[in-house]
Amino acid sequence: MIPSILALEVVSDPLVLFLSGLALLILFIWYFATESEVRKRNVGTILVLGLCTLCILALIPPDKTLKRGIDIAGGSAFTLRVQPNVDPTTGQVIPLTAKDLDNAIETIEKRLNAMGTSDMLIAKSGDDTIILQMPGMDPETADDIRETLQKVAKLELREVSPQSPILAEKVFNGEEVVPGYRAYKHEGENRKGELFTEYLLLSRRTAIDGADIADAWPQTQGSDHQVGIKLTGEGGDKMTNLTKDMRAGADRIAVLLDNEVITAPVVQSVPLGRNFVIMGQDSFEEAGTLASQLLNPLKNALVIDEERTVSPSLGSAVVEQGVTSALIGLSLTALFILIYYRTAGIIALIALAVNSVLIFGGMAMFGFTFTLPGIAGIILTIGMAVDANVLIYERLREELEHGKSLANAINTAYEKAFSAIFDSNITSLLTAVILFWKASGTVAGFAVTLTIGLLGSMFSAILVTRVFFRWGTDSGMLKNLSLLNLFRSTHWDFLGKRRIALVISTLLFVAAIGGFAWKRSAALGVDFTGGTLLTLKFDEDAEGIRRADAENALKDLDTAAKPMVQEENIPNSGELLSIRCATEDAEEVEATLRAAFPVLQERVPVVVNGEDTGDTKFAVDVTTESVSATAGSAFLVNSCIALGLGLVAIMLYISIRFEFSFAIGAIVAVVHDVVIAVGLIVLFGGELSLIHVGAILTIAGYSINDTIIVFDRIRESLLTERGKVKDLMNSAINATLSRTLLTSMTTIFTVAILAIFGGAALRDFSTMILVGLIVGTYSSIFVASPIVYWWSRGKGRNLRREVLDASLAGETAANT
Repeated sequence: MIPSILALEVVSDPLVLFLSGLALLILFIWYFATESEVRKRNVGTILVLGLCTLCILALIPPDKTLKRGIDIAGGSAFTLRVQPNVDPTTGQVIPLTAKDLDNAIETIEKRLNAMGTSDMLIAKSGDDTIILQMPGMDPETADDIRETLQKVAKLELREVSPQSPILAEKVFNGEEVVPGYRAYKHEGENRKGELFTEYLLLSRRTAIDGADIADAWPQTQGSDHQVGIKLTGEGGDKMTNLTKDMRAGADRIAVLLDNEVITAPVVQSVPLGRNFVIMGQDSFEEAGTLASQLLNPLKNALVIDEERTVSPSLGSAVVEQGVTSALIGLSLTALFILIYYRTAGIIALIALAVNSVLIFGGMAMFGFTFTLPGIAGIILTIGMAVDANVLIYERLREELEHGKSLANAINTAYEKAFSAIFDSNITSLLTAVILFWKASGTVAGFAVTLTIGLLGSMFSAILVTRVFFRWGTDSGMLKNLSLLNLFRSTHWDFLGKRRIALVISTLLFVAAIGGFAWKRSAALGVDFTGGTLLTLKFDEDAEGIRRADAENALKDLDTAAKPMVQEENIPNSGELLSIRCATEDAEEVEATLRAAFPVLQERVPVVVNGEDTGDTKFAVDVTTESVSATAGSAFLVNSCIALGLGLVAIMLYISIRFEFSFAIGAIVAVVHDVVIAVGLIVLFGGELSLIHVGAILTIAGYSINDTIIVFDRIRESLLTERGKVKDLMNSAINATLSRTLLTSMTTIFTVAILAIFGGAALRDFSTMILVGLIVGTYSSIFVASPIVYWWSRGKGRNLRREVLDASLAGETAANT
């Protein structure tokens, strides 16, 4: 307990955190500035230990410091769009301001706190959107919260015209116009329990509004549930001015809530003071909710663009599957590294462990939330860290084969591998930042972990392993290295196969485009088209519902769109039944299924903190994901913008770091990989959702990572070797072939396990990445380099001359 408290105090103190960060930054600069190898070793050691210590302190205790998203912990999430107000006198839209958004967030927090909801994550997103997540929230409570969020609770008191009984209905029907007054329809129930409808002619001027309320509380008199209202001193004066000239027992005041008349009592005594009541609430709880809303009125209405409610049982199953499959994949990858690189493999695994500590510590330190895509992002960045180590070790093997001493070979390997590691990680970082900028909360979680993971990957691959090698060689413990070599030197003519590759790529590309043309809008999920996805999870020992039975139960429903049913078996976890339908049909679809199948009617006690609350809930929870058509369209547009910006950023970066010919080759390869991966998923029945945006950008990042490493070797060959450009390019591709195959195999293997055993939530994401990795490995060899060759020849340019000029310009710029 004491270490936990100490750790929390250390990392939560801004001054301690700032000074620690500053000290680490100084060490980092010192490490790269110093020329002394011994000093580099010592400074690097302190830097690694300091950073790891800080991250471990931030992680203690993990169950408190690591925030879990609703897709992991279960719960509800809402994406709320704040609506601009309209000037009642001019009809003009009043633009939203940052203060409007802040006011809305403050009001939401107060309302939900009044309902006992304290464990929530709420944040602004863009200029008019609020993201609200409530991990652990059950579906029943989510329904109440949805209603609470959407009620503006704008209270108004207005004078009822004495001519209301004569003119109100005519004004309401447009037969009469009374300047300064507007007609309202009032429906209610009298004291005898009889329903009535009347028309009221009300002053357009609001006499008293929500800002004049000092207090509001629920109360019950007899069988009537009411809300007691106490006005402020200024509000009391307004009430006195409003009623002082009224006739007791004859004139009326209307009370409006959200522009609807809820009561219009006759004034029994004049003038009235600061206290009055709103009668006619259905229950004491409803009166309490209204009282809370009146005390915290929204100044701008909210629209729910997206809603996701994940049952705790589904979240738990997803975590178990995701973590288990990830551990299996990473363990097997680690075993491969250990066998293949032996002693150097141990150092690589230590660096991977440091990388993991940095990722989890960074997430805890900055309060980022772990989501399911975030877990996938961690796995992928660890895959890239493995890639960096493989790149260094393959260079090390080459230097050792050239007869260099171990210390010199290590130095040269790190120097030569640095540019490739730096360029490939920077391009992936660019896509991650753009994704975080343009994506919604769910995919933004993926971008956050990817960004932290990439920074940790670069640190661990370039610095951590280097420090361990220095200690090993300086102490004499590391005198030689033995590395397994499954891929001997090859001399294949890859560029000579460029026409065959062109035919294969064209066929795949046409098939992918054909998939889109065939499926059209059916290729897009509810995230992009709008609608609701209901998911029912059955335990492993429970009998699920067959798709045909569910479709038969729903066939007679009068719905806005035909419900689409899918069933899926999750190994060792149970079965899933998913129904995609129009949002307005969701409640009826769920009710029909529960009525049709006894297994869905079973209820179990609600247990909180080990104690039976006396309430019950459905044994089979429903997970709901609703997206409005407007939000879905916005997601699609933002996703396309993110992709476009990502490609532009990559093209600019490669043009600066390499040459324009290389930028063309890289972009063609990226587009080739993304289109084919997405198209094949669609062609084989997949449905694109928001999570696929993360997968697409990951494919783009991997594709560019592979391509840049090959380009880096081609650039090096053109700068240092003699011969024909085509031969040098072939030589470079052959030289990087072992690294390409090794890293692709390990990453593909890990992602394949995730795709097969990761469960429904991770399967779509992982499968698309898996296809993208395979296609990307092919394109880095058979597409990117031939495009560079074709482009430079087609333009009549000398590629070697261009690379030499670019290198000279870079050196000149660096020296000035």
